[in-house]
Amino acid sequence: MDVRQLRYFLGIVEHGSVSRAAEALRVAQPALSLHLKRLEEEFGCQLVLRTARGIVPTESGRRLAQRAAALVESMDMLRDEVRAVESAPSGPATVGVPTTLGPLLTVPLALAVRRSHPAIRLRVVEGLSGHMLEWVLSGQLDLALVFGAEDMSGLTAEFVARETLHLVGPLADPLLAGRRAIPFAQALDLPMILPGRPHGVREEVERAALLARGQPTVVMEIDALDQIKSLVAEGCGYTVLSERVARYGPDAARLVSVPIVEPEIDRSIHLAHASGRPLPAAARAAQTILRELLAGMTIGGGWR
Repeated sequence: MDVRQLRYFLGIVEHGSVSRAAEALRVAQPALSLHLKRLEEEFGCQLVLRTARGIVPTESGRRLAQRAAALVESMDMLRDEVRAVESAPSGPATVGVPTTLGPLLTVPLALAVRRSHPAIRLRVVEGLSGHMLEWVLSGQLDLALVFGAEDMSGLTAEFVARETLHLVGPLADPLLAGRRAIPFAQALDLPMILPGRPHGVREEVERAALLARGQPTVVMEIDALDQIKSLVAEGCGYTVLSERVARYGPDAARLVSVPIVEPEIDRSIHLAHASGRPLPAAARAAQTILRELLAGMTIGGGWR
């Protein structure tokens, strides 16, 4: 017995005729008669009587019709509630955005969610990419943008973009002036101003240095990219950033950046959520909007 059979039975009782019920329900008459027969077999009793005035329910049929009407109404209400959740999501949605992507994404995401789904209570958490992984896995974030890590087990990750890291120095620096690239081994010997771990850039630099059997010459650790760029612009050292980050901000005009080669240091960016935990409707709506925003900012796996 299923809800469809109950609907058919109620239609037969309501119309007092299998043929009229079949027409109203848009079901073939033989199929409707077969459903009625199977329903009587399942209950083990006769549910309707065929009289000269049409079909009328037996006592058992009347009892079934009363209960079936309540069940069908409840199922219809449940269906409408579920559809309403999907069509007008509400409730909390927590999204993690790395600090380097915050200036690009946080305000556009908040505006788009507010305009499209005003019942969603959006919370955007900006922080280090390394922390994003931990927070998604622990359930503190519904989803987050994370920079590619060697171990992303427990996550469902969707590739967003790939970017190459650059060496960044002051605009008039003679070492970088006119250069198209700089070998990584040469960059290692320069005084570096880098964020501390688990910042994504620091992890990538340390990983590349390990492969090159060297160590970066870190003279300062500052977990604030705007302040790092200000210090580099003042000639206090060099840093490693993506070109996307280097070319934006109040000090961008006072900086020069060149790609690092031999080897190149690149990193991938993913939109991720915990694979063992289903996303609530509000978080899925925020995820859809975030995808659309990212699609407008990237092309062919790179930033526009």
